[in-house]
Amino acid sequence: MNMLRRLIHGRVDPADHRQLQQEAAARGVSMTACVGDILREYFALRVEMASVVAPPGKPGERHTGLIHSILARTEERLAATLDARATELGDRLQRLEVMVDRLVRLYLVHTPEVPPELRDGAVASANRRYGLYRKFVKEQLAEQPAQGGSAAPATEAAKGSTRTEGEA
Repeated sequence: MNMLRRLIHGRVDPADHRQLQQEAAARGVSMTACVGDILREYFALRVEMASVVAPPGKPGERHTGLIHSILARTEERLAATLDARATELGDRLQRLEVMVDRLVRLYLVHTPEVPPELRDGAVASANRRYGLYRKFVKEQLAEQPAQGGSAAPATEAAKGSTRTEGEA
């Protein structure tokens, strides 16, 4: 027996005592040895937890502790999730760009140029109609669920339209 060891006496609650007995039995050691092992594990874990906050070594260096491993796996899962979402959002953005491009092309193909003498009136009308459009879009976005639902359904958009059948 090591003469440098110090004797400690203490009391524990019955539930903690039962748990300590079970842990000692599972480890195949005495309850006293189990208490010493558990204390060493606890102190080592505290040191490791502190190293997470102030990691030793150079940035990017791998750590081998339990907490570091758990954090690294969590980081990997978060990175994979973010990459997947970024790819999905990129695909959606590209789809929207194509749709807007097609819409502009359709407009340019089917809409004749405004004669110079009618341009001032056309600009005033366009500004008024564009203002109404922006107001409608703002109202629709305000009605969206806070969880980021998709754009307003076509039926809702049609209800807000002030256009009549013969209007172009």
